[in-house]
Amino acid sequence: MPPYRNPQPPYGSGRTPGTAHVWLFAGLGALVVALVAVTAVVVVTRDSGGQQGLGTTTTSTSAGTTTATSTTPAPVIAGYQTVVPNDLRAAWDVPKDWTVDTSHSSMNSATDSVPVAGLAYEGVGYCTDNVRTQMFLTQTKIADTAAAAADIATRMARIGWTTNTSIVPGTAEPFDSSSHALHGVYLETTGTFTAADASCAKTFAVHTFAVSGGSAGALVLAIGADTGVDRSVTRDFARRLLATLRLF
Repeated sequence: MPPYRNPQPPYGSGRTPGTAHVWLFAGLGALVVALVAVTAVVVVTRDSGGQQGLGTTTTSTSAGTTTATSTTPAPVIAGYQTVVPNDLRAAWDVPKDWTVDTSHSSMNSATDSVPVAGLAYEGVGYCTDNVRTQMFLTQTKIADTAAAAADIATRMARIGWTTNTSIVPGTAEPFDSSSHALHGVYLETTGTFTAADASCAKTFAVHTFAVSGGSAGALVLAIGADTGVDRSVTRDFARRLLATLRLF
């Protein structure tokens, strides 16, 4: 897939993100806050039953309000680094050697734009003008998790691999975060594309973990990866990373 180059947005044509940033802060930020409140209720319920809560995060609820006290969460996977997008109470893990950009941006085409928060990537230049893997948090206005996972995956495939020759959405599967605080679906979308460099991959996969926020839409953690090359992300590894998503 095309590499991320600052200050241009990932996957993008270099267009100014504009309204995508507004939607990202207003839509994604509000959705995360709403889901934090729901998670807080779950944690309080678990704790009252004597079960373990969410590690170092302390959350309390009162009528109509939710407050939280937390430092940057420690990695769930030992030896990994935690990605925390600016101004969002969401986090997930990536390997230590991945590059992380905690800012907000967008992935763009001439006809579509997807908000991006907390971009992490690796494999820049593994072949000419391509990057092997990118991962970020985004949102769709679709509340149904299966439809949301498919929507983001298909849009990423179209924008990220503009020379695609096939896009094949998989079947949505029930999926929980490793803390069991977030419940949603996992979906793997695969495809083929034509690369200018013969050493590049010819296949790709988009892995999505969607969590519904009701009428606010769905939160989606996504991984886009060239596949069939050395060190490419496998389905099992993608699921392991996606499962580290947590809110605090």
